[in-house]
Amino acid sequence: MSESHSESARLRATIDRLRSEVEGQRRAMRTRAVIEQAKGILTERIGCTPDEAFSHLVQLSQDSNRKLVDIAADLLGTVAPPEADDHLPVVERRPFFAPPAPVVRGPDPAQSRAGAPAVGGEYAARYHVTASALGSAETPDELAALLVEAALAPLGVGAVALTVLEPDGALRLVASHGVPAHQLSQWQRIPPHMSLPLTDAARAGATVWVRGRSDLATRYPDLKGEDLVPGDTVCALPLRTGEQLIGAMKLGWPGDFHADGPTAHHLSALARLCAAQLLRVLTPGAEEEAPVPAGEPWFRAVLDALLDPVLILHAVREPEGKVTDLRVGHANAATVDLAGRTGQDIVGRLLSELYPGMVSSGTFQHLLDVAAGGVPYRGEAEQYVEVVGGAVHGSTMTLHATPFLDGVLVSWRTHDEQERREQQLAQAQRLAGLGTWQWEVSAARLDCSPEVFRLLGLPERAEPGTLGPAEAEAAIAPADRAAVRLLAERLLAGHTSATLEFRVVRADGVSRAVRAIAETVPGQLDGEALAVRGVIQDITAWRHTEKALADTRARLAEQVRQTAVEHRAVRALQHALMDVPNGPPAPNLDMAARYLPAESDTQVGGDWYDALTLPDGTVLIVVGDVSGHGLRAAAGMAQLRDALRGLAFTGAEPDQLLQRLNQMLCHLGGEFIATAVCGRLDTGRRTLTWARAGHLPPLLVHDGVGRYLDPPLGPLLGAHPGAVYRSTVLALAPGDLVLLFTDGLVERRGEGLDRGLDRLLRAVEEYKVPGIPGCLDHVLRRLKAPNPYDDTCVIGIRLS
Repeated sequence: MSESHSESARLRATIDRLRSEVEGQRRAMRTRAVIEQAKGILTERIGCTPDEAFSHLVQLSQDSNRKLVDIAADLLGTVAPPEADDHLPVVERRPFFAPPAPVVRGPDPAQSRAGAPAVGGEYAARYHVTASALGSAETPDELAALLVEAALAPLGVGAVALTVLEPDGALRLVASHGVPAHQLSQWQRIPPHMSLPLTDAARAGATVWVRGRSDLATRYPDLKGEDLVPGDTVCALPLRTGEQLIGAMKLGWPGDFHADGPTAHHLSALARLCAAQLLRVLTPGAEEEAPVPAGEPWFRAVLDALLDPVLILHAVREPEGKVTDLRVGHANAATVDLAGRTGQDIVGRLLSELYPGMVSSGTFQHLLDVAAGGVPYRGEAEQYVEVVGGAVHGSTMTLHATPFLDGVLVSWRTHDEQERREQQLAQAQRLAGLGTWQWEVSAARLDCSPEVFRLLGLPERAEPGTLGPAEAEAAIAPADRAAVRLLAERLLAGHTSATLEFRVVRADGVSRAVRAIAETVPGQLDGEALAVRGVIQDITAWRHTEKALADTRARLAEQVRQTAVEHRAVRALQHALMDVPNGPPAPNLDMAARYLPAESDTQVGGDWYDALTLPDGTVLIVVGDVSGHGLRAAAGMAQLRDALRGLAFTGAEPDQLLQRLNQMLCHLGGEFIATAVCGRLDTGRRTLTWARAGHLPPLLVHDGVGRYLDPPLGPLLGAHPGAVYRSTVLALAPGDLVLLFTDGLVERRGEGLDRGLDRLLRAVEEYKVPGIPGCLDHVLRRLKAPNPYDDTCVIGIRLS
């Protein structure tokens, strides 16, 4: 028993020793490349053997009390690492589906990171140590751990995450170090529509810095909870191998960190080094292939098996990340463009150079938007034209594009004449709500187009022609089924064509009005019908429109009738008011008036005039205009005219009359406003005392020369209860003519009021015949009365 235990102990010890030796060999392999390169440099520089060079390195290590690998790295520090794209920008943030935002051209060289800055030689040495260490990694997680241990930990990095780009634009987490387990389980796959530092770096191909939790919350408000990589400062860098973008890397610092120029250069170089090694560990034994379908032979074989052309386009970006063009990365075997070029002829070329017609048509911009924003594009059938070698090539094609890795996957289909006609017919049926059908008498079934099933509210079948007569009859409204059966019997009895309207009740309970037009397919014998075929059309919208139109016509007719009644009432009221007795005629006074209603019945308004001989022998002369049109305006006119007549018998002056009239209108609630010119004519003294309320002033003609009187103060009636009015006195000479009028005489649409007033002045001055009635008729003719849109009132007075 004791011998068995002893044997087991020896085996365990041997296994432990072998494990330690293997682990030691792996650690040695991480630094062996650095030491071997340093031996080569010494051998060349001092002309010694490799063994002597190694002994020299060992002696330097012992003398300086430093690790042998550090001595070798210092020697390699004189050799710079491969150039990284330091011109690539540092993107502060760009929304995922928005155009690239303005960028900051790298970190400020004047800024230094926390702690002592490393010199360029130190970074170069560290780079070579890191390259040697990463070359020994066998798994992605080991690669991340070695990256932190060899290169990032001295910079203060506490966590790192490595992601690769998938065909749909998503990022898949493949390795990490220093990231909590619960975060790893939540961030295994980052969808392309999420806006995060990692997705921004992968989409723009540029470095993204986020400094502080508040900065992260402000710039990425959609990020709920903790980020994938912990830290107060995070940095996301694109992972590239050559020109191919394969993913993104994210680093996290527990505290504040600012990278200077050499540090940013060092991080970019590490990202490219990490990308190359990541491909190696993800695809063992096939370092030249990417861990994505685009580089897999089986994926290319799948594309070659497709009947339609397919292109894989890689995004071409400006330094700030904006997509400016697309380069053809792969074309399947079916690819033949309009000019007859195959896939081999176009691979590696820019899309804008291959197809300038696509640029001018706007399709090229759609493809750029797909690459930049990640939103697929599904075009309709369009005419594409290209000029190649002086020859014009055109065809109708449908083009679809979807995001694919860092670019776009495009496919298209060319439509021949038959397919184009079928598409046109299907489109016409869909737009017109029209379906075709055929009833084979021998087969007793209906062969229908897809639109018939939509009209009947039935689920569309995989193949047309599966609709039985019983199923079709069940969709018809019960009240119309007899009429449909009668139509079918007439067609089978020899009638060549027929039309019928009926209602169908869809499966969702909605009733639709349809029209069926059918014709008979005759057989060889007279009266024999082989089939009945026709079309069915949804006319529900037409019937609704017809009903709405009929209802509108009925309402319009009723409105016309009511307007005519109102118009007659207004006319009757106007004539009744104008025919009111005006008292005994005044001596030595020649006076005439004209009233013309608007030509449009709907525009009859509240224009009015009055001439009344008062008990003291003076004559009240008034013209006015009430706002609005129709019966209400006519009623307001009557109210003002009667009130002014009553007030005039008090002997008040015109300004007092207007003031009291204004107070009355304001007290009644201001249903309307009005204008007026009110005058009191004293024939004995030959004076006209007048006032106005917002109205045009009278026109005076003296010795054949006309002028408009200077208007005294006087606002509108009914506008303000405290309004003040002023009267003015006009002395009249024998033969002077005074005209009072409303704005309907001089106003015309589309021209200023001054032009109408000038026409009136010229018309009065050119009339030389005595007699006021003839003068008023001449004025109305010259000013083309009546006004189509307003009433016209004019009154003329002359003392003999």
